[in-house]
Amino acid sequence: MTRQYDDFLKLQCNTTIKEEQDGYYAFEETIFYGEKGGALSDEGWINQQPVVDLKWINDTLYHKVDGTLENPIHMEVNKDTRYINTAVQSALHIMDGYYEKRGLRILAIGVHPNNQWYEVDSKEIDETHLQEVQAFMNTIIRNPIKTEFQYIKGNEYPDERYQKFDEVRLVKFADINTQPCGTLHLENTSQIESFVVLDYEKTSRGTRIFITCNAVTNQRLKDYHQLLKRISQTLSVPKEEIETNIGHILSTSKTLKKEVDTLKKELLTYKAKELLNKQEVFLYYDTKDPNELRTIASTILNQIQQDTILYTIIQNELHFALLSIHDQARLYLEELKKAAETTGGGSLKIVTGKTQLSKEAFVSILTDCMKK
Repeated sequence: MTRQYDDFLKLQCNTTIKEEQDGYYAFEETIFYGEKGGALSDEGWINQQPVVDLKWINDTLYHKVDGTLENPIHMEVNKDTRYINTAVQSALHIMDGYYEKRGLRILAIGVHPNNQWYEVDSKEIDETHLQEVQAFMNTIIRNPIKTEFQYIKGNEYPDERYQKFDEVRLVKFADINTQPCGTLHLENTSQIESFVVLDYEKTSRGTRIFITCNAVTNQRLKDYHQLLKRISQTLSVPKEEIETNIGHILSTSKTLKKEVDTLKKELLTYKAKELLNKQEVFLYYDTKDPNELRTIASTILNQIQQDTILYTIIQNELHFALLSIHDQARLYLEELKKAAETTGGGSLKIVTGKTQLSKEAFVSILTDCMKK
């Protein structure tokens, strides 16, 4: 394998085109890294054109820009993105070693800047553990460990999965972790710059631990500050009083919700009485919420003296509640289904649903049905 990824700070180079396939270019040399091995792709420019895609075909990296390229080629990688992608990759190697020495294993990782995490095969993780991880990584950053690269023949590596390769690259962080890896890595652990444990959650396999490192931490801190500022302005309270103020809002909201629910019940009771006073078989109920039909139907069922039909029209669709003191509600529904597309369900006494029938056809069918 080539050694172009041993120096993560090599951000520029001049080269020539080796091959072009469907708008993708391979070069005699590249300093770009394409997503592979748990590391994200670089961002940058080739001949001042932004790179829009990178893909591996076997061991060759192909590059795509929004246009065409001609020799000579000058390529440049975005330094900020390179640092972020490389820092999290090296930090997770450190975490691999940390857990291996404790008899645990990292099962999966997330390296996207907005979603950095790792999953450990243990459900015993708690706040004390997270504090220990934080203290360990603080020490690693403050007392930097140099990253070492070693190349050996594939058939000399004990893991059979790697013995098919001519050469295997080992990445070593002192006695903490050594493992085969072809991705970019920092020169030393101080370049991680920051590593913050944010939160954790239990998973079916263990525990997922959310982190942030390098420049991502700075951006998140700024975003959270701006968010608090906007919330503070919206609530018209100092940032220090946001939590107390939100608690008061939630408490008030619960009280108001109870009051609103009580008023809704009173209103529905009043509307139910209005409907009963009409003493009609077909009762139009003016509402934008078809769920109210079932509530009204349940309210008046024990007070009606005859089978009664409630209906409303919402966006050209007829919604109904069929009430039967003679246990015929489902029979009425079946008659409606025979005439047009109709859905619904319920008991022998109350059925609710909707139909594609016009009001006139709906009334006519049910009127005939009730006469039988």
